[in-house]
Amino acid sequence: MSPDNQINELTRLFKENTHDENAVHMAQYMKGHFPFFGIKSTLRRDIQREWWQGHSIHSENELQSIIATLWVLDKREYQYVGLDLGKRYKKYFTPASILFIQKLITTKSWWDTVDTIASHMAGAMVFNYPETVTIMDEWIDHENMWIRRTAILHQLNFKDRTDPKRLFDYCKKRMNEPDFFIRKAIGWALRQYSYVDASAVIQFVKIYESEMSTLSKSEALKALKRKGKI
Repeated sequence: MSPDNQINELTRLFKENTHDENAVHMAQYMKGHFPFFGIKSTLRRDIQREWWQGHSIHSENELQSIIATLWVLDKREYQYVGLDLGKRYKKYFTPASILFIQKLITTKSWWDTVDTIASHMAGAMVFNYPETVTIMDEWIDHENMWIRRTAILHQLNFKDRTDPKRLFDYCKKRMNEPDFFIRKAIGWALRQYSYVDASAVIQFVKIYESEMSTLSKSEALKALKRKGKI
């Protein structure tokens, strides 16, 4: 099946499962930024499995091509399919992917796409090609807020391979920002690392308690409080 026919088939399946009431609520949840077919995630993934059966991706170019095609389509579910393909074939994100990843972050930007791009695309690239972490060092000072958020979140899935110095340095650099999405990202990144080294996160929050936002501190310590560790 040609790429165009693939997308046409996906569109047919989505249109068959359109739910107008859900579409209104889903658009409202995303602050009206994007239109939806109204297909909730469980059903959407069932549709994707049916649509993708018998297909595969064998190169970076193939992956970028289909994600780029999905990204320009109007309904938000198309971007979610692109994200799922990116997660499934993340091994194809290489240093050559950086401009493509950056374009995805800065196009139709909102947390629902950026967070997956950060952790599964940019993060996968840095994890597999550690030399590309210097790009994150540039992104933490980028003028675009979503790029800065990506830098903060790119290590979310690194677990014990997280670079704590870089994580803490990024949080220190951005902790005085007033933006909600940056403050939330700082807390989330620290919370994720608290599963690896709780004492380091507790110590960091203690040292910078007066400088960190209430949101960042609350998010950073949430898992530790839930487990009764503090």
